[in-house]
Amino acid sequence: MSTLFAGSESPKSASRSRTGFRLLNDLRYRRIATAVVSGGAARALSSLLTLFTLPLAVRYLGAERYGVWATVVSVAIWVNLLDLGIAASLTNLISHAYARHDETEAARAFSSALAVTLAAVGLAASFFVFLWSRVNWIALFNASPSLETEVRLTVLIATLLTLANLPLNLAGKVFAGYQELHTYNTTLGLRALSSIVGLVVGIWLRVSMPALFLLSFGSVTAVGIATMLWLVFWHKPWLIPRVRLVTRAKTLDLLGSGWSFLLIQVAAMVVFSTDNIIVSHYLGAAEVTPYSVTWRVVSYGSALQVLVFPALWPAYAEAHARGDIPWIRRTFAIAMQTTIALNAAWAAFLVVFGRVGIRLWAGPAAVPPRPLLLAMALWSVIAGFMTAESCLLAALNRTRLQAIVSVLAAAVNLALSIVLVTRIGSLGVILGTIISYLLVLVVPQTIAVLKAVRNLEHGDQLCPAAPEATSIDIEPIA
Repeated sequence: MSTLFAGSESPKSASRSRTGFRLLNDLRYRRIATAVVSGGAARALSSLLTLFTLPLAVRYLGAERYGVWATVVSVAIWVNLLDLGIAASLTNLISHAYARHDETEAARAFSSALAVTLAAVGLAASFFVFLWSRVNWIALFNASPSLETEVRLTVLIATLLTLANLPLNLAGKVFAGYQELHTYNTTLGLRALSSIVGLVVGIWLRVSMPALFLLSFGSVTAVGIATMLWLVFWHKPWLIPRVRLVTRAKTLDLLGSGWSFLLIQVAAMVVFSTDNIIVSHYLGAAEVTPYSVTWRVVSYGSALQVLVFPALWPAYAEAHARGDIPWIRRTFAIAMQTTIALNAAWAAFLVVFGRVGIRLWAGPAAVPPRPLLLAMALWSVIAGFMTAESCLLAALNRTRLQAIVSVLAAAVNLALSIVLVTRIGSLGVILGTIISYLLVLVVPQTIAVLKAVRNLEHGDQLCPAAPEATSIDIEPIA
């Protein structure tokens, strides 16, 4: 059978090759568009609900309590590191099994991932319960002594809920592996809706901060449980976990490929989750509110990236395996130019209207100083540029360099943030992030991208190629 990609082709096979690549290109863009539309709907719902409820939470809890709330969320996010990179590795294993139509292999991967994750959760829960009563949480968050009981209970609830969500999060990776991002995006919308409903109910009932946290975030866990049960007992029953399907070989595969993902996660946690902790510890919980709210507003500028890149990553990888280099170069150029243009426009809008908008939306307690807003606007442009590059490098199997350099940048970021926050306040925290990225990450990562693109232009293969595509490899979107 004639292939779509060969070194020497007859006119007839060349014509079929061009036709096949056009169909593949159309299929890739259709998949990306489907993911963007469904994800956009889910995130638009989440953003609209947050737009309405965040000011309610700030006003209901007050500046100090809301500062504690935001800081506790930041601390709890670190618990996600206990997945050891298993979730990201599971996506790859499920994708390979799906390509081979091997349900047994997919079941082995899922059962092994679930077993490792549950073991990690059990050990972590035992250790945290032992540690929880021995930590002075008031001193850590620099909160008023009168909030001691509320802070302790909120930390306990947040950590246990986050631990419970670790195995539940594997469902989303299964959906991604089967290229069913539209289904996963539906669950994201349901989670956002349930969280907001829980928050509104708690405010209406005038409950305490720990109870409000349980109602809001516990609702997300409930949706996660329902999603997992539906996935394994109804949608894909061959994935029902079984002890006999947990194998040593599959477990080693998951752990072996998970280390680079784990390092990237660690770096991301340092960059995106320590800021509130540093601000709270050195400046007081009340100072977290303007910093946290501004960060949230600025992050809305990356909404398109959040929607596109999860679908663009596997499209890059598939095109590279098939040798469709022109599509990769063209699509990467479009993605980079669009990202920079949109983020720059959003940054300019924030500089002009950001403080007024935040005051009207979240109240005077959330309004940031102008230098802080300017720095965060600059950061949004840098982060968008780096994310577009990271997506391509990951798809071309360059996560090792990304992991090592990201960890180094995160360490520099943490040190600079601590030094600068004591000198220039919360502005020093975001400046620490910007400086660390510019000094450590931007140059080497950009050089790696330029080298990767140059290799692509010369026809070099950066990862083992997949079997050559034939006309029957093209299938419609499910």
